[in-house]
Amino acid sequence: MRFCFALLVASGLAACAPAGEFPSLASRPGEGTTSTEPVVRPPVAVASDPALLARIAGLRGQVAEGDQAFQAAVGGTAAAANRAGASGSESWVEAQLLLSRLEAARRSSLVALADLDALRLARAQQPTFVGDFAALEAALLEASETVARQQERIDSIRARLAR
Repeated sequence: MRFCFALLVASGLAACAPAGEFPSLASRPGEGTTSTEPVVRPPVAVASDPALLARIAGLRGQVAEGDQAFQAAVGGTAAAANRAGASGSESWVEAQLLLSRLEAARRSSLVALADLDALRLARAQQPTFVGDFAALEAALLEASETVARQQERIDSIRARLAR
């Protein structure tokens, strides 16, 4: 009984609010604008870094090695996938093994792509000669396209084996 009385009194007091006008919750005029200006960084004169260019060339070579290994293996894998029988058959298992080897053959391309990406992120945080950074981005784009082409071939072979 006391609990009901206390609850009734509390709810009655909660409904009491002073009469008058309350402020709007709409945005105020100054809230829609920002007063921060973009950061302007003056260009830093940096010389070309031969070590960076050598690293980029080495990674490009690694991508090419991985692509050569991939190209050497893709023909046999595609042929095995075309000959593959039903899922679980001996020919299907053989094609799956060749597909695994094909994926392993492109490993150096994938590693080089990851290294180029990490190098780009690292060099973006420090002063780098514009030409060196452009060479790095070009190598990264080339590696990305190579790996994407390889993945498309793998996906098409995998689709043939999934039937």
